[in-house]
Amino acid sequence: MEARALAVLDRALPFLGPGLALLLGLVALGHRSLDIDEAEVVSAAQGSFADVVERALSDDPARAGYLALLQPVSAWSHAEIWVRLPSVVAAVVAAIATYRLGRRLAGRHAGAAASLILASSVGVVSQSRSVGPLALALAAMLVSSALFARALERGNALWWVVYALSAVALPLTHPIAASALAAQVLALVVARREVDMRLAVPAIGVAVLESAFFLTAAVLDRADADDGAGPLELGDVVFGAGRALGWSPVVAALAVWGLITLYRRSTAQESLWKVALVAGLAAFPLLAVLVTGIALPVFPRTALTVAAGGVALAAGVGLVAIPDRGLRLASLAAVAAVAVAALATAAAEDAEQDWRAAARLVRETTTPRDTVVVLPQRARPALEYYAPDVRPSAVGRGEAVTVVIAGDPELAVATARQTVAPPRFALLSEESAGTRLVVQRWVRP
Repeated sequence: MEARALAVLDRALPFLGPGLALLLGLVALGHRSLDIDEAEVVSAAQGSFADVVERALSDDPARAGYLALLQPVSAWSHAEIWVRLPSVVAAVVAAIATYRLGRRLAGRHAGAAASLILASSVGVVSQSRSVGPLALALAAMLVSSALFARALERGNALWWVVYALSAVALPLTHPIAASALAAQVLALVVARREVDMRLAVPAIGVAVLESAFFLTAAVLDRADADDGAGPLELGDVVFGAGRALGWSPVVAALAVWGLITLYRRSTAQESLWKVALVAGLAAFPLLAVLVTGIALPVFPRTALTVAAGGVALAAGVGLVAIPDRGLRLASLAAVAAVAVAALATAAAEDAEQDWRAAARLVRETTTPRDTVVVLPQRARPALEYYAPDVRPSAVGRGEAVTVVIAGDPELAVATARQTVAPPRFALLSEESAGTRLVVQRWVRP
């Protein structure tokens, strides 16, 4: 009986991580309302496919690939569950690619462990349940790396062409995805004596050239971006790194042990390029954020989530490499316990912005003779998504003004005074719609 159960489990290894990613992604997917960033992306995906892509390439190249993917979905239905579904699919693809790459690096069990660690990472789950390009970028990074590893080991022209196509698409998903290309270049340099460079160099060269052009356009566009990103701060970097680790010190320790294991094996029968690839997938996103953040506004709290792919690969190898069976099972249980605790904590947190509730409050208090103001301006698509019949104004006028303010509640009154300056209007009421969203009612005294 035990042998049969083990045989069934062994056959199920490729499906464990993707199945968990699908389950965690779909549970109550439409329960939480869209936030500012999600609503802004959904708004950008409205229109014909040609118009959306053309507008994205000229105004927002960093999200061009994702908007091209989201537009057909949004045209079908822009309900929360549908516009978030591409991110769920991307997380499942990322888990599949993690298993395939992990199996090539250290065997089937290492691949399955890495896939499960990735699928249960709270940062990855959060991105899989959100509208945005980072889940797609993570999937693209892992798929491209898996194809790179296959091309490197197979060494024929067909696989290098397939890999080149996947690498060219990396920056189209999100600029930080190009950090995987840097990891692949490093791995190729390390493996230069084991590879037919006449095939490898043209394939990776095309990807590097295309990425350079696209990243230059993204940098020029990003220089004057007005999306709420501030200067690079250490606290944000630490928070982003914590999300990449799934807030798990156990995963961090296993990742270090996994890299040590790969290095030790490289001196015997394995190649050192595997260490370079995995370490690059984990470290280069951080390096890219630090370098970019010197001159441009970035979002390290979310962008660094893509480092979870390299972390999960290293941790999966480290978990399977533990020689003692009891310690290995205890480590697996610790990983699961921390993941469950992190996911439960995230699920129990109060919503920062409940735009669904804010729209209801606006409808209940606003009359045809009143105006509605949304601050900051980039938050307008969030209110318009849930209250399409409401047309926000840039300034407060009329008999009364309803002001919807996203941000620190303690600064809400001072922020509202920018558009409803006393003594023309006086604050009548203020209600919360989340921990960082308030709806104020200003009337003429």
